Amino acid sequence: MRSDRQLIKLPPDITFVIQIVSFLVFWFLMRTLLFGPVQKALATRGARTTGAEARATELTAEAERLGAETHAKLAAARERGARQAAEIRRSGEATEQQVLARYREQAAALLERERAETAAQEEAARAALRQEAERLAGEVVTRVLGRAA
Repeated sequence: MRSDRQLIKLPPDITFVIQIVSFLVFWFLMRTLLFGPVQKALATRGARTTGAEARATELTAEAERLGAETHAKLAAARERGARQAAEIRRSGEATEQQVLARYREQAAALLERERAETAAQEEAARAALRQEAERLAGEVVTRVLGRAA
């Protein structure tokens, strides 16, 4: 079974050599004119992207640091405000106690003064009533007995 056609010619003819040379020229031109500049552009783009990613990472870290710093300052301010509020509250309570004590003392003094005045008035009224009772008793005795007792 011999075929009239041969699949591979040995030795290859000149067209094979021309195809190899054409391929090598085409490959050299493509490498010089297309692949080299494209790879250079891709490398430059990759470097920019990597630089941008690094900058974004730095900015993210800076933002997180500033956020943590802000939270810490806010917490310190809240704590300082709470301490000041507690101090003001204690001061207000102390002032309130002082005012209440002063008014209690004034009320106690006024009450004592009024009690003393009431006791003096009561004693004066009793003395006057005793005198009046003695005078009336003398009149009653004089009327009943007809003479002074």
